[in-house]
Amino acid sequence: MTSRTIFIYGAPIVAGAFFLIWYILPIGWVVAISFWDYSPIGRNNAPVGLENYREALTQDHVFWAATRNTAYFTFGNVVLGTLLALVIANALSRTGAFTRLAETAYVMPTLFSVVAAAVVWEEIFQPRFGILNNGLYFITDTLGLPPFPEIGWTTTTEWSMPTVILFGLWKFLGLRIIILLAAIEAVPRDLYEAASLDGVTRRQQFFHITIPLIKPALWFVVIAGIINSFQVFEPMYVITDGGPLRSSISIVMLVAETAFERQRFGYSAAISVILFAIILAFTAVLFWLRGRSEAK
Repeated sequence: MTSRTIFIYGAPIVAGAFFLIWYILPIGWVVAISFWDYSPIGRNNAPVGLENYREALTQDHVFWAATRNTAYFTFGNVVLGTLLALVIANALSRTGAFTRLAETAYVMPTLFSVVAAAVVWEEIFQPRFGILNNGLYFITDTLGLPPFPEIGWTTTTEWSMPTVILFGLWKFLGLRIIILLAAIEAVPRDLYEAASLDGVTRRQQFFHITIPLIKPALWFVVIAGIINSFQVFEPMYVITDGGPLRSSISIVMLVAETAFERQRFGYSAAISVILFAIILAFTAVLFWLRGRSEAK
């Protein structure tokens, strides 16, 4: 048997084994223990059927709070983030030499780990000693305006989620801009030149030329953003610790808390399966909508 033959047959086997060991088996294990009252250190592990799912969906108010918070973050991060990235990318496509410098500035946040960036933001948004509140107070004091009120960015239920969303917009905006900017720059310039000769304004060009031709990139940004946003964990954990009063806890935070603090691995697995079903449903709907939009 030649080395070429070994590679041809061996590569798929190795890839399949990797996928089986690190993806299929763990997923199967999570689904299996979701039907159990299970803990690695427990001696009375027992099957409970659908009880874990019933508890999550009908009894656990924290689960529904985490679901609302996750949906809130997803809407702010994906909808606002995509719209902002689209506007910035379209503007950068017309700036010439300045584009590369701006691209670098926008991409820089994506180079830092989420945890490291969140630690810095947690310090910036400290209500009493944070840079943001003190900076705003300094500006109003310098201009002789009424004193700026102290805002509890991370300590009040009104501001905890908007603070996390602001972090998400800052952290993930650059990658969206790069993807959309690449798509916009791939649009043939002849179309814009012909439209200009016909008297079409830039605004009309944006909605009737740019948007239709970059739809695949837009769909990718939206779908990937929704999948990643539903799995958000680090910003809430580091910046607000899920508080105050559970106002910023996410589903993944609840999964980790239930498993490692309360030692209810079976119930945690059930929440994970529900989260998987939510992401799968959203993804399926988005792919269906994408198919319908492309068929028109």
